[in-house]
Amino acid sequence: MNVCVSIVSFNTEKLLKDCLRSILRRDWRNNVKIFVLDNASSDESTKMIKEEFPGVNLIENKINTGFGAGHNKVFKKTKADYFLVLNSDTIIDGSVIDDMVDFMEETNCGIASCKILGFDGKLQPNAGDLPFGLSLISWLFNLEDIGIKSSFHRNESSYYESVHEVGWVSGNFMMIRDTVFKKIGYFDEVFFMYFEDTDFCFRAKQSEFKIMINPKTYIKHLSGGSLDDPKLRQWSGEYIGLVHFYFKNYGIFAGVSVKLLSYLSILLRIIFFGFLGKPKISLTYGKVIASI
Repeated sequence: MNVCVSIVSFNTEKLLKDCLRSILRRDWRNNVKIFVLDNASSDESTKMIKEEFPGVNLIENKINTGFGAGHNKVFKKTKADYFLVLNSDTIIDGSVIDDMVDFMEETNCGIASCKILGFDGKLQPNAGDLPFGLSLISWLFNLEDIGIKSSFHRNESSYYESVHEVGWVSGNFMMIRDTVFKKIGYFDEVFFMYFEDTDFCFRAKQSEFKIMINPKTYIKHLSGGSLDDPKLRQWSGEYIGLVHFYFKNYGIFAGVSVKLLSYLSILLRIIFFGFLGKPKISLTYGKVIASI
């Protein structure tokens, strides 16, 4: 099988170098091609790739077009049986690429991810239920803490112990069958960063592709390696993406309703963390509410 590994990088020179080394140090059973799209980095990422990894296909953007748009540019440049969307702040361990190709062939799924561990070995949740009904309310208001399992972000370790279908998987490691692109197109480029993966999985499910998690193989992920303020960027990006997702798919009334629910959710978090004596987290959420 031909596998295109697509990495979008922004100011992650050292992390990207470690990521590329982790892929290239192994002889893969499948034909693996690596593409790196650099999103106008101000560090020496592109120089490093040219000097140390001449076999890597480098695309240089003059401006930062975002996560989804960057990957789309790669997808349109090449043909493959499978496309692996991979973050630059990851380390590939073992035979995960070959394992995932085997898994997708066996299960006939359209999109899949593996288990994600932090560099400290701790589980990093990377999947969940689509953000509708109880799963949306549970995520917005932390109902998991009172035993509600359904949630947009599934954080319980048991969720990542067996192979099963999921609502969405994260773009830090997302294996995509080429027929998915042929049927539904690419990432929606309106999502600059965060939520494009959820939107893409939603559209794939609408076209009857299976989305699956395979915890039998794993990678390591730093998380937020390219961001100056990871928590702010992630939380803000997710709320903005959620609101746009509803406006796009369900119209003005649904979009406004979800936006109001998001404001309420953030306000409660500001109060809650202030009460706990964690003003920095409250301040971050204050910046989030201003951003949406």
